[in-house]
This record gives sequence, structure tokens and C-alpha cells, in this order.
Amino acid sequence: MFKEETLHWRKRRRTRTIFLLALLFLSGSLYLHFGGLGSTYFRLSIKRLLNPVPVFNHIIIEHNGTNKRLTADQALHTHPSDTLKIVKITTSVPFNRGIRLFSEGFDVNALSEEMVLAKLLPGQDIFHHYAYTIKIKHRNDCIGKVSLVISPTGEDWLEKANRIIDPKKRLDFLNLATKEVEDSLRLKIRLADEYLALKKWKQGARVIEDIIAEKEDLDFMKKLVDAYEHLNDYNKVITTLKRILVKTPEDLEIRLRLAGLLEKQGRLKEAAHEYTVILPRLSKEEKTVAMKNIGYLLFQAGQKKKALNWYLKAAKYDRKDPDLYYNIGSIYEELKRHELAENYLRLALDLKKDDIEGRLRVGQSLLKKGKLKQAKRYVEEILKMDPNHLEALTVLATIVEKGGDKNALKTIYEKILSHDPKNTTLLFNLGVLEAERGNLKKARSHLERLVKIDPKDVQAGDALFDIYQRQKRGDLAFKQAVELIKFEPRKISYYRYIFQYLVDRSEFEQSAQYMLKGVKANPKDFELRQYLILAYLKLEKNELAMREMEKALKLRPNDTTLLHQLAKLKEEAGDLDRALELYKKIVSISSDDEKAEEAYLRLRLKLLHKKK
Repeated sequence: MFKEETLHWRKRRRTRTIFLLALLFLSGSLYLHFGGLGSTYFRLSIKRLLNPVPVFNHIIIEHNGTNKRLTADQALHTHPSDTLKIVKITTSVPFNRGIRLFSEGFDVNALSEEMVLAKLLPGQDIFHHYAYTIKIKHRNDCIGKVSLVISPTGEDWLEKANRIIDPKKRLDFLNLATKEVEDSLRLKIRLADEYLALKKWKQGARVIEDIIAEKEDLDFMKKLVDAYEHLNDYNKVITTLKRILVKTPEDLEIRLRLAGLLEKQGRLKEAAHEYTVILPRLSKEEKTVAMKNIGYLLFQAGQKKKALNWYLKAAKYDRKDPDLYYNIGSIYEELKRHELAENYLRLALDLKKDDIEGRLRVGQSLLKKGKLKQAKRYVEEILKMDPNHLEALTVLATIVEKGGDKNALKTIYEKILSHDPKNTTLLFNLGVLEAERGNLKKARSHLERLVKIDPKDVQAGDALFDIYQRQKRGDLAFKQAVELIKFEPRKISYYRYIFQYLVDRSEFEQSAQYMLKGVKANPKDFELRQYLILAYLKLEKNELAMREMEKALKLRPNDTTLLHQLAKLKEEAGDLDRALELYKKIVSISSDDEKAEEAYLRLRLKLLHKKK
């Protein structure tokens, strides 16, 4: 046994000896092939062996007791409360000769021992996002780098925020947190809630919009609706409510809220549509109310026929609502379906015995259609409840007037006037009515009250002017005519009365002034110009009279009387040529006018004698 082991050992030693001899032979051959000790290649090889090119392989860092291996450009993400220790740096440099670590703003070499990161942060402030680059240098050359990221968690920020008492400081801190931790949804939610709690609706809405862009959560959308409502941005409220309904179409509360808001914003057709969607889910009573509301909205939107259909549907469920019948009747009235309108209005009145306004509407409707007897019945019902109802009395007055009963009409007018003494329409009607009956004193009293209230009422003033003339009160008629030409300067009859009144009193100067106003207002009226000419002649203002005569002749060039007057004045003024011309024209118009012919011959001889 011992002999076999000895033989085996000798065999192995012989094999190693042969291998070493072969290796020495190969090395010597290579040495001789590359030039021996003086060879450049040999020297470089030795140099590379002793001073290799520096290459960073990896670094091992103990992170909270666990070794983590980082190669070039890798990053280690940590929390400020984590502990770190650099365990090993592996490079191509033997024994890491000349290898060192450097990081700007961060004491990386302190990590040669286990260290809590927070102690190495600026001011030991953990509430920031820190990113440091750790460079692995060989002497002054960077041969590799890794990154160290230090940041608190969202929970850290939230916990700190909850400890801050001052609302402004807490809000500033949360804003900083969302910037530092951009992907923390919880922080954004906390910030939004803080804004809303402080009633900073605009900022809160902006944050919630960002949240919804990431996650369409119904609770966030409802918070956004509240914020928009506080901002009075109702278009955005409506848009958001519609987004909610896309996700929860069966949410009755949200749909009602949307319908109500659309109604307030005047988007009546949209509101009606939302109420229509809700209908199947309502109770019988709720459904009736909704139908009435849909009808109202569509009516306000101008869709009268659709509104009528909804009102009629509601009437099938509720036969005791007079307002519903009024609405149906009103629409039928507008659609010119008068019989149906009356039927529904009467149904309403049967339900509402004390409804004065409804009866008035029916009475007015019947009056328009000439149904005086029926209209009178409804108006009299009103007057039994309220004897002094002015509108009812007015309608009754119209009915009686059409019936021709002037005595009854006068009584009604007087009753209305006792409650409404400044009613100019009634004063005028009473004035005219009394004047027709020959009671000029009462007529005058009514009309004088009227023109005192409204001096510009020409119709009343004219009626009063007529009464003054009938009463032979020239002074009052004159004053009234002077007032009337202020408002009706083109009415000739007023000037005619003024002229006659003043001429009778030889007030020619004043007469000329009024007639001059009349001529200016009515430049083509021949009568007024004649009055003005007569006034000038009476005042012996012949030049002015002749000027007006020339203008009058443009209106009536063949008026021989006027031609005679002007010719005579021209002759007296020494304008013989013009006088001759005028007499010649008279003769050409009226060949048998001997007076004009004699004057023409006389002036002609006179002019011939003058030339000699």
C-alpha cells in the first residue's frame, strides 16, 4: 500500500517538472523573438503590468445594513433617515493607488464609516430633494461616477404639514412639497383641501384640475364643482357635472343639480332635456311637478307647442291646478285657438272662485272677440268682489261704450276718475261725452284739468278750443289757439281764428307777428300770406306788403285781385315800369277788365311823355 502511494507521488512530480521546462522554453523563445532585454515591447509590457490604465468597476455601499453594488452612472435612492457606509471601491488600479472620491456640496468621505444621511444634509434639512454626483477619481482624472438621491417620502411631508399650526405657513409648506414630490397624489389632494378650507377657490380648483387629469375620481370632480360654484364660473360647473354624469348616469341628485343650474343660466332647452331624462325615476307627484316645469321651460324657450304637450300631460295627473289650466289657456290663445283657450280659462276659474285676475283675462279675451254679454258677466263678477277694481271698470267702460249706453258709460267714467283723478284718457272721454250731450261747462272742466296735467295733449286742447268758441269765450279760445300753434304749427284754422280775433280788436302788429310765424311754418299756404299782407297794409308797411305780394303771386300767378293791389302799390311807390307790367298781365288774363286797361294806357302814356 505504501509502495503504491509513493509511485503515484513520483509520477505527479515528474509531470510538473516536464510542464515547467516546457514553459521556460516557450518564454525563452518569445524573449529571443522580441529582442531580449532591450526590446520596447518588453518594457511597455512591464510598465502596463506595474501601472495599468485606471478603470472604475463598481462601488459597494452598505445601505441600512444591506450591501448594494453600483456600477458607473447608476443611482442609489435613499431617505434622509437611512444609514450609508462605503464598503469597497473596485478599480483596475493595483491596491487603488491614487483613487479618491469627490462630490460637490456633499461630504462623501464621511461615509467611510456608517452615517445617517440627514447629518450630512445642508442645515440637516430633510425636506428637499437632493441629488449628488459622486465622482471616482484617479489622482485628478474622473474615471467614473455614480449618483446619490436623497428625498423624503410623501408621508414625511404630510406628517410635517399636519404639525404646522399657522395656515399660511402650512399652505406654503404644502406648495413646496408638491414641487419637491411631483408624483405624490396624496400631497396634491392635501394641498387642494387646504386651499378649499381657506376659501382660495381659484387655486384649489387649479390643483384639483391637475389631480383629475391624472385620475378621474368622482369625489375630486364634486369638489371641483363646489370650487367653480364659489367662483361663479357656471359654465365650468355645468361641464364638470356632465362629466360626472358620464360616469354615473343614474345619479339623480347630480342630474337635478345640473338641470337646476341650466335653468338658472337660461339654457332652458338643455334644462328641459335633463328633467325629461329624470322623469321615469320619479314618483307620480314628482313626475307631475317635473312635467309642469318642463312645459314652463319650453314655453320660455319659445317652443310653445312642445310646452303645451307637456302641460296637457301634466293635466292628466293633476286636474285641480288652476294655474296649469291658465297656462294651457294662454298658449291656446297665442296659437289663435280661442275656443280652447276660453274652455281652459273657465276651468281655471271654476277651481279658483276668488281669482280676479283670471276673470279679467277671460273678460278681456271675450271683449276682443266681440262677445260683450259674456265679457260683461265676468267683469261684473270681479266688481262684486272689488267694486273699485280699476282695470275691471275700464274693461266694463269699453263694453258699455260698444253697447252705446252713454249714460251708463258716463257713470263708469266718473267712478274710475274718482279713484284715478289724473287719468288723462278718462278726462278726455268724459270731456267729449259731456260736450256731445251739450253740457259744455262740465266738458270744459274735464278738459281744462287734462291740459293742465298734459299741456302737450293737442287732441284735448283742440276739443277745449272748440268748447271755448261754442261758449263765445273769444279770449279763452284765442289763448288756446296760441298754445296749439306751438304744437301744431301747420294747422291753418288756429291762425285763422287768431287773425280774426286780433283784427276785430285792431291789433294789427300782433296779428302780423302771428301770421309771419304761420307763413314760415306753411310757406305754400296762400290764405296765411293774405292775412300777413292785410296786416302789413293796415300798418302802412307797404314795402313789406309788396314783398309778400310778390311771394303770393308765385303761389297764384293769375290772381287778378292781388295783381291789382300790387300794381297800385308799385305805381304809388313810383315803380311805373313794374306797375305797367302788372296791369298788362291783368289785361292778358282778363281782357274785359276795363279798370286795368285804363291804368295800363295811362301809365304807358305817362312813361312815353317822361322819355321825351
